[in-house]
Amino acid sequence: MAEVGRLTDYVKGEVRNFEVISIEGGKELKEYLNELGIREGVKVSFQGSLTHEHRGPLGLELEGKKLVLAQGIADKVIMDVNGVEKHLLEMEAGENGILKRIAAGKEARDILEKLGLKEGTKIKVTGHVAEESFNIKVDDKELELCTGEASKILVEKDGQSLQLSYLALGDRGKIAGLIGGIHLEERLKEAGIGIGKEIELISRKATSGLAKHAGCIFYLTVDNQLAVSIGRGIAEKVMVSPINQGGSK
Repeated sequence: MAEVGRLTDYVKGEVRNFEVISIEGGKELKEYLNELGIREGVKVSFQGSLTHEHRGPLGLELEGKKLVLAQGIADKVIMDVNGVEKHLLEMEAGENGILKRIAAGKEARDILEKLGLKEGTKIKVTGHVAEESFNIKVDDKELELCTGEASKILVEKDGQSLQLSYLALGDRGKIAGLIGGIHLEERLKEAGIGIGKEIELISRKATSGLAKHAGCIFYLTVDNQLAVSIGRGIAEKVMVSPINQGGSK
């Protein structure tokens, strides 16, 4: 039986050619990869990777308002920066670009669109924001969240949608959606917190500074022709079988 693993498993190995065996994830992710030519049965070649150091969630400005995106979400936002395609996570403070697409499921895309992140939107990266802890109260329960987690929770307040990270102390609102994050969804579920629940922000404070994270972009050629790039989170969903130099698996 041929060896099968995640594309990310082979980053540091000697093998550079693979056959795509399957793609994990939902319909939207498969459609996005299909647009790049990455589908079951095609041959992909690993051309290299770019490691980009980040500290803390990413701060953005668009259409007169500010947003914060966790690094895992920012890695899925594809931008046009002066004619060059980049993942939002690759951009530096002060850079501007036009949003081309979001490589995420429909539910996450719909929530991001409510925040103003949609195709054709001009976005400026303001830099990485400092980590804070957000303490929320739901019924008689309390839960502490980091900045990245708070930025993934969409809250309805006074008829407007905003990220929990932009609530002021004492503000109340109803949870309207989550922007990805299975781990966060499980944490909230364990605490009895779900969509439609009313929450109150009871405290927020700075933590030990900016969290360090090394993002990674993978550069591939598909069937020896098309050059594409995908982030680590997406590459982990691509199951491949290594092809030896002689062409055998």
